[in-house]
Amino acid sequence: MGTSKKASASDPSSSNAPSSLPNKNSQRPQHKKHRIPPSSASAPTALPGVQKIKAALRQTRRLLAKDKLAADVRVATERRLKSLEADLANAERARLERTMAMRYHKVKFFERQKVTRKLNQAKRKLAAMAPCEEDEATTAELEARLSELRVDLNYIMHYPKTKKYISLFPPEVRQAKGQSAAEATREAKEKSETDRQREEIRTWIRERMNSGELSWEPEVELERSEKKAARAAKAAPSLEIQGKDQANGKKENRAGASAAKPSKAGGLADDEFFDADDDKDEEGADQSTSADESDGGGGSDEDDMDED
Repeated sequence: MGTSKKASASDPSSSNAPSSLPNKNSQRPQHKKHRIPPSSASAPTALPGVQKIKAALRQTRRLLAKDKLAADVRVATERRLKSLEADLANAERARLERTMAMRYHKVKFFERQKVTRKLNQAKRKLAAMAPCEEDEATTAELEARLSELRVDLNYIMHYPKTKKYISLFPPEVRQAKGQSAAEATREAKEKSETDRQREEIRTWIRERMNSGELSWEPEVELERSEKKAARAAKAAPSLEIQGKDQANGKKENRAGASAAKPSKAGGLADDEFFDADDDKDEEGADQSTSADESDGGGGSDEDDMDED
């Protein structure tokens, strides 16, 4: 009886032995991990959000409002408060710049294309008139026109980021049907005020160009920036493909590791230790049965002798 229990316990094919189940991790859906863009990942000095800075400011002010506060802790907290206030101002300005950039991106794009086209036309005309030095007045006029167009291009590219953009080519003010004279006068005044602000910004841009802060050939700078953006756009798909290849490689490595790892039941079945025990159990069982048979034969002979 003991040998049969031992044999059944060591038998891997019995019902109590663990069966080979599929890996649970292989059945779980693989969620796509969002990659962090290189620009944000490589910017360690990026400021946190406005709400986080405001929360830190509230916590700092609560700490300073306590009466029983050590002097060194109060000094450090006051320094932290000033730093957080500066960070909040920078974060609010950055958010305003993003908002203005998104709002006037389309207008600036079309005006930049228009000014660039006019600037190239003026350069071609000036280059065609260069060999002929007879008409100096026309050449001077074209040069003045070219400089003004370059001022306009710098106006579009380097407009103050936190201000409402004033278009270089505003729509004309026309008195619509049914519009009163007072409304037309008000629109004319607004137009004059807009023109005044535009001329102020153009004067500021021209002063920066004269001081050397801005280039007198902004079209060259614009061409360089466009080429750089094109190279970055070409490199972005290759980086994405490389990231996908790395992710697929990791998945294949995990799949290979799970396939190479033997199952629990298979390991018990292939183990030589358990095979040796099974052989010994089978030999013991055969010996016990042969002994029982021999005992049974001797008893029958004695019975026959008693009968005689």
